[in-house]
Amino acid sequence: MLGILLKNWKPLSVLAAIALGIAVWQADRKAEYRRGYGAAMLEVSERLKAAAIEHAEHARKSSAAYQAQKAAREQKERVRYVQVLKIVENPVYRNVCLDADGLRELNAAIDGD
Repeated sequence: MLGILLKNWKPLSVLAAIALGIAVWQADRKAEYRRGYGAAMLEVSERLKAAAIEHAEHARKSSAAYQAQKAAREQKERVRYVQVLKIVENPVYRNVCLDADGLRELNAAIDGD
């Protein structure tokens, strides 16, 4: 066996050099792939972070607008409640269910004012 290796050392050394070249090339490709993969993961992570920040800002603005609308609705409801209490205290006759003030408040509530 040793005799065959010594006899054919030139072709074997060429094959070993080719195998070493292929192994080095494969290692370089793997390293380049890992660098590219890491860069892509970083880019995707940054995009997701920016999208999450934008979504949180949008949610904050929407919440603020909703709270403002809710406060306005509650204020209208408080005013309407006080007005209805004043109207209820007025005397009501049997043949008339609502007086003019009560009818005006009812129509305003229906219209959404």
